[in-house]
Amino acid sequence: MKIDWNKFDELVTGVVEKVRSEYDVDVVVGVSRSGLIPAAIVVRKLGVEEFYSVTVRFYDEGRPPKQVLDRPRITRQNVGDLSGKRVLVVDDFSRSGLTLDVVKKLLLDKGAEEVRTAVVVLREDTRAVPDYYGLKFNGCVIFPWM
Repeated sequence: MKIDWNKFDELVTGVVEKVRSEYDVDVVVGVSRSGLIPAAIVVRKLGVEEFYSVTVRFYDEGRPPKQVLDRPRITRQNVGDLSGKRVLVVDDFSRSGLTLDVVKKLLLDKGAEEVRTAVVVLREDTRAVPDYYGLKFNGCVIFPWM
């Protein structure tokens, strides 16, 4: 499925509205690389000041991506002091939920009070469902920036 910019904005806006209605976010963390684009838009729409990134390696860059490691590995992090803060992790797509789990654990270990997760598109058959998502879909997704 190819998602154009209009559909992408509609999905991200829907996620932001759900988040805004029930969670007071202090910090947004984008999962690098593809998750940084929706995360930057979420930051702007929520009006959040703090924005960090975490790079996770699990899949290759092909379409559809294939798993290249046995589990997700954090390869880079740019995260400030999270003591007592409510954090929202944002990614573009979740296949298994494992990447979000690894990032969530890192942020809790860094002192976050609470960590919730959001994705633009969620694979329908995933076992680990993020707190917020825009669309469930089981095929290959091509975002506008791809």
